[in-house]
Amino acid sequence: MGNLIWHEYSRLLSITSCVYTIWASFWGFYYRKFFWDFVGGIVRSPGGLQPSRANAIFITLIVKAPIIQILSMILAFVILAIEFPLPQLKGSSIHRSFIVRVPLLLLQAFLTVLFYQNKFEKAKEEGDLLFFPSTVQKHKEGEIEYEIRLCPALQHKPHLPTPHFDPRQKNPDGKPDPFEPPYIENLYIGEVKDEEDGKEYVALLNKYCVIPLHFLLASKKYESQASPLLPPDLVQIYLLLLAAKKAGSPFFAFYNCGDRSGASQPHKHIQLLPLEDENGPPSNRLALNPRKITLERPFSLSSLPYANHIFRLPLMSVSTPIDEIEEKLSQAFLSLLDLVISTVRHDPHYPAGTPSYNAVLTLDHLHLIPRAEENYTLKETGDQLSINAVGFAGMLLVKSEDELEAVKREGVGKILRGVGLESIHDMQVEGTALEAEQVIQS
Repeated sequence: MGNLIWHEYSRLLSITSCVYTIWASFWGFYYRKFFWDFVGGIVRSPGGLQPSRANAIFITLIVKAPIIQILSMILAFVILAIEFPLPQLKGSSIHRSFIVRVPLLLLQAFLTVLFYQNKFEKAKEEGDLLFFPSTVQKHKEGEIEYEIRLCPALQHKPHLPTPHFDPRQKNPDGKPDPFEPPYIENLYIGEVKDEEDGKEYVALLNKYCVIPLHFLLASKKYESQASPLLPPDLVQIYLLLLAAKKAGSPFFAFYNCGDRSGASQPHKHIQLLPLEDENGPPSNRLALNPRKITLERPFSLSSLPYANHIFRLPLMSVSTPIDEIEEKLSQAFLSLLDLVISTVRHDPHYPAGTPSYNAVLTLDHLHLIPRAEENYTLKETGDQLSINAVGFAGMLLVKSEDELEAVKREGVGKILRGVGLESIHDMQVEGTALEAEQVIQS
């Protein structure tokens, strides 16, 4: 009887490990990493961890092509076919043999320890991260194809009031700061430090998550979300985007600045989202249009109905000197920020105070969009949509089918114009060029 119990226990353990292997292999297709790449690797700045050449075969079989993940999944299905078993195998010598099972399980264990199991899944399983499933619908308006994400579970999430962004006062609302220690262990990714400036940051998974692997980079020392992006901020974001591309998982970054930007926390933080398309979110794909190329000076997408200012970034890589990356990014940001302030000043109804804007950063472009309002009220349903930088990247979030259809009928462009400003970019650029010409002639 004891042998029978142990035999059945072993069988259940084998089945459990196979089911987990199939699930882990599935996620391994999307989030590819050789778990042991740190062995013999070298940490470089910039660039992060560079795996040893001895690991090249594993990088090829796991990251460049998910061969190990595929083999792990196939092997798990084979073992399940033996353990249940399939009718064709029941009673056969393979089904009765421990000599067949043991090597298969050892091979499965060897394969599965090679590829990365991400922190996101652990945080979700232990309840430290709340994940809200969603579906995406494409919606084309003019030259841009928007992505509208439907997430019904968000209907039950309480609406948080807009925080106060007082740059002189830390934590003005008196609420706990989620970006200060002690950090929730399962949300904590790590810390980075700018080598030139010495500024420190902490990387955390987003606690309320609609897209897997959504994470943020917050300043360790409190800074207001109403403050502009500084050179160290821009450099660290760009280095993270470069590292993500090198790992085969492209991301884009966004920043909500000010009380009309859609920001939800007063502590300065930049957010990063994974991409399915390596060309970036919809607005960035539109900016990649060859007819829109403008180097070394800002440009605007006239097909969009709201004020938008974009700077095409030069090609940079992990081998580009930090000083050069900082110079190029700072030049781009300051030129766009000047245009944002100028746009706000040309609006006679804009309230006094620090302007609000959204920033979207990819490896190709930096986008800045001035904001007039945080929320848009749908005329058909009366529902309020809170729009942040992701909306101006071309990705809107709705909570119900009715809201989704109302957004389509009202028009995404009209909604974004409702919380943005009128574009005067051509007048601004012409004025700047005229002033420069007058200076040269004088």
